Amino acid sequence: MRYPLRIISLAFVLHALLSAGQHTPLTSQYLFNGLVINPAYAGSRDALAANLTYRHQWVGFDGAPVTQMVSIHSPLGRRKLGAGLLVYNDRIGVSQETGVFTNHAYRIRFRKGKLAFGVGAGLTFLRSAWTQVAIQQANDIAFSADQRSAVRPNFSGGMYYHTKTWFVGLSSPFLMLHRYPAGSEGFSLSQARADLQPMLTGGYLVELTREIKLKPSALIRYRRSSGVQADLSSNLILKDRLWLGASYRTGDAMVATVEVLPTPQWRVGYAYDLGLSRLRTAHQGSHEVMLQYEFGFRIRVKDPRYF
Repeated sequence: MRYPLRIISLAFVLHALLSAGQHTPLTSQYLFNGLVINPAYAGSRDALAANLTYRHQWVGFDGAPVTQMVSIHSPLGRRKLGAGLLVYNDRIGVSQETGVFTNHAYRIRFRKGKLAFGVGAGLTFLRSAWTQVAIQQANDIAFSADQRSAVRPNFSGGMYYHTKTWFVGLSSPFLMLHRYPAGSEGFSLSQARADLQPMLTGGYLVELTREIKLKPSALIRYRRSSGVQADLSSNLILKDRLWLGASYRTGDAMVATVEVLPTPQWRVGYAYDLGLSRLRTAHQGSHEVMLQYEFGFRIRVKDPRYF
């Protein structure tokens, strides 16, 4: 498949992202795929939980990001330890990044909740196929050959505290940066000042009535190249079976979500992002679907989990 010339405009939009190193795959339903942003989330569901997520961003824009993620995690032993596995594939234009990460958490009881410290370690596989770009100048050497594939290690770290009614987390999904400049022969360790993308998350559960609850939450992330970005969200929970949500991602999108729990173990979710950035006229929004199943050491019919 040959991408048309306008994919180059996408390349410029994402140039800083791709040349400065790994980025955290974007999801709108991050609360239920927590390993993506915080290794301390491992085991926090107190059950063996598996999650599948598929996201197609900027539908209709050639070369737009497409992400697939699979995660599984569980408490271990007497539940002081948690372990998880995250596999993701992120394609943006002619560049593709695949990651495989193991996550480990140490969990202790603290006051009325649980406090977890987590670390993650894994590998990222990266490749760019510049020859798939359809260009006007056939002799442009910058696009004359595919960039070599590369495998690089990476690490993550974080903390996570939750009770039955609120949670807070602090994490850095990538602790090593690898440069991926166009025209080079591979990846190299970045010599630039640390750009660790720290993330702060938090949320609170408000019981409006016995069958209706409100759960506001937020994710704040910082990157030196792009500054602060926040996801401000709120979910209306009806009878613990239907979740209706709305979010605002600063400078980027308005998000609508719906999640259905046909049983206490199954969760099916869909999110639609309505773009607000300068690219909004070039695409038809973003779609994300999620499927989660908790095998469970116990099924919480009377005590469901909201985080």
